[in-house]
Amino acid sequence: MVIILSVLLPGCANQQRSEGENNMEAYQINSLTKDQKESKRAEQKLLALDEVVEVVAVNNDDQLLIGYKLKQFAKLRTKQVEAKINKQLKKEFPNHETNASSDLKIFIETEKIKSNLEKNKISDNKKLDSQMKKIIKLSNEQT
Repeated sequence: MVIILSVLLPGCANQQRSEGENNMEAYQINSLTKDQKESKRAEQKLLALDEVVEVVAVNNDDQLLIGYKLKQFAKLRTKQVEAKINKQLKKEFPNHETNASSDLKIFIETEKIKSNLEKNKISDNKKLDSQMKKIIKLSNEQT
């Protein structure tokens, strides 16, 4: 009986420590990803539009970066659709500077940032800010 208890008790202690470490990691992850509520809301709003097929978005404290793909038929009216989307986003997110683009390069780069956030490759807000600024600059150069 003593031998069994001496084997089981240290194993339980290690399990409790690892759960505590996992909770700390989850807290660090959530501190960045919890702020992505605005981007998820923007994705839902744009996916509700008939012209939009796919949306990817990320945000920081004051900026919202959105890449979206249009249906083939809607590409004929790209300017009108972009104007409609930008107007809706400014109305929905007045506290954020919104940067939305149907450009494929912007979509892909935004998707990379979102993927890195989900995989915890972006560890702090400064790195997120710098990557977003780089894409926003690219977006502004193309327009």
